[in-house]
Amino acid sequence: MAKAANVDKVRRLRGWVQNYDWGRCGAEAQVARLLALNSGAEVKPDRPYAEFWMGTHDSGPSFLADGYGEGQNVGLKEWIRKNPNVLGHKVLEKWGPDLPFLFKVLSVAKALSIQAHPDKELAKELLKLKPNLYKDGNHKPEMALAITEFRALCGFITLE
Repeated sequence: MAKAANVDKVRRLRGWVQNYDWGRCGAEAQVARLLALNSGAEVKPDRPYAEFWMGTHDSGPSFLADGYGEGQNVGLKEWIRKNPNVLGHKVLEKWGPDLPFLFKVLSVAKALSIQAHPDKELAKELLKLKPNLYKDGNHKPEMALAITEFRALCGFITLE
């Protein structure tokens, strides 16, 4: 019975897809298949599907599916701001009423460039100084979990 009581707290989200040119095309892309399952969207065979996002990032926000009685197209960020306790008190104390991570699934067809992300303090400073180049005041710690075969370069060493 306790399990059934928690069902009311679960919210189905509609994700966001980024169609960068390095993504896999059509149904070959796990991202495209997730998009079709998540939203019923048609998969276009020649279109690259690079990243499936679930979160509150302004460049690709998630929405509550069916609005859950709160109107259509209720954004996850807006919903969390109205229901901040869903994050828990420790997250609220540290991060405020916003989701402190962005969940992504990638479908990679071409080698990705090396990315270097600033720490939190530098990210905030760069956003203030050059908002046209640095669009996010957050740091970007990353974790990768391969759900299909994946090749990655690893083992970087220091300059010394």
